Amino acid sequence: MEKEIYERWMATRYKHGGYLGGKETPEHYTWRMMVARCCNPNHKAYPLYGGRGITVCSRWMEYLNFLADMGKRPDGMSLERIDNNKGYFPDNCRWATRSEQQKNKSSTRYYTDGTFTGTLVECAAYVGKSKELAHYHWKKNGTFQKGIPWRELQRKP
Repeated sequence: MEKEIYERWMATRYKHGGYLGGKETPEHYTWRMMVARCCNPNHKAYPLYGGRGITVCSRWMEYLNFLADMGKRPDGMSLERIDNNKGYFPDNCRWATRSEQQKNKSSTRYYTDGTFTGTLVECAAYVGKSKELAHYHWKKNGTFQKGIPWRELQRKP
């Protein structure tokens, strides 16, 4: 992390209300981890974020700006980048559920039968099977339903 950015970051840690009653708020923790994984080469997740060019916009290097733009974190949600190949900035971030985030991973696979497109879990629900049985049928037969061809999409629809 550049010295100037690091010093600004450290200076804001206690002046912003991110620690209430001695306990870190969920929003501050989210912000702190976002900055660390993008700016600190010693952070364990840096190779997946800062190491591959994911950055934090200069406005969000200050916690209060991040909080003003994103608002309080709703229960059960966490910070998500809408486009995983872009950095953290207001137009590319939102609060999302775990399920929404799972669908937004680069490793998530999508399948289609020509009328329905979805993840394995969504396709399983569509054909009325458990995700385990749908996975088994896909691996064994290359389809979720006998006699109906399904195909795996190369990229997210």
